[in-house]
Amino acid sequence: MTVLITYATAMGSTREIAQRVAARMAAGLGEVECRSVEEVESVAGYQAVVVGSAIHNQAWLPPAVLFLERHAPELAKRPVWAFSVGMSDALPKPFRKRGAALQQARLAGVLAKDVPLRGHRLFSGVYEAAQMPVLLRVLFRLTGGRFGDLRDWAAVDAWTDEITTQLTKPAPSASSGNVPG
Repeated sequence: MTVLITYATAMGSTREIAQRVAARMAAGLGEVECRSVEEVESVAGYQAVVVGSAIHNQAWLPPAVLFLERHAPELAKRPVWAFSVGMSDALPKPFRKRGAALQQARLAGVLAKDVPLRGHRLFSGVYEAAQMPVLLRVLFRLTGGRFGDLRDWAAVDAWTDEITTQLTKPAPSASSGNVPG
């Protein structure tokens, strides 16, 4: 089975998650390719696709959205999963769960519009202090926000294993299970 893991990244965190997914999946499935959405010309040669994007301003990056729009007819013919990389775990503690739930709901509605998804997962990425202006950085820290590598690799691995298991299951039989006598 040939699987495409494709991504749009701004700072590299999403690419690293995609590479981890691809490496882990390759152990169980065989041929897995990991490429930027901007490098993918066609999805016709793949039996399944996992697409991910960094989240900026509560939305996927434009190249990832364009990828879904451009390849929607072909993607609709195969199993597709999506993941988003945001900063919900960086938010002040009282807002983390609510922020993640809002991002997940907003993205799921937008992403499933043209391409039926088998699943969507939201992960936190790397959030560096240098990405914010000094005044905003100080305010963010004072309110309980945090910086650093907030990726939960165990969650990424578990999600990857779920997808791999689904792809290795035999397709359900078209018969009702009754054998004529």
